[in-house]
Amino acid sequence: MLLYHTTMQDASVYFSGYQGVPYTYVLPSVAPPAYNAMNYRANGAGGKFQSSKEERSNSLTIGVADEHIGLVVGRGGRNIMDISQNSGARIKISDRGDYISGTTDRKVTITGSQRAIRIAETMILQKVAYANERVVE
Repeated sequence: MLLYHTTMQDASVYFSGYQGVPYTYVLPSVAPPAYNAMNYRANGAGGKFQSSKEERSNSLTIGVADEHIGLVVGRGGRNIMDISQNSGARIKISDRGDYISGTTDRKVTITGSQRAIRIAETMILQKVAYANERVVE
């Protein structure tokens, strides 16, 4: 379930349910496998991201199965931090038990430019798709 809505949020990502893990990283969607670090940079050269008020007002909420949240966050929050830094998006993951209505999917809210949101969503969904492939094998 994907919902677009406009909100103003700060520049950090929040993850509740894990003490000491910043709320700044999120999960991406399944995307073509041909990605490298340069593809995720805002300017393609690894430079700093430009940030405007307009870019911070875009947000997308996606659902990620509770059992896959750990893969998205990574040990010590490493995966979510990498996703946030490489995409330029801010990511918030709902608390344990705070699910999308009628599911056991956690709410993952991605905020930033449309491009940053799309990249972060893709990266998150790739993590989830990889986990699903491993289960099938």
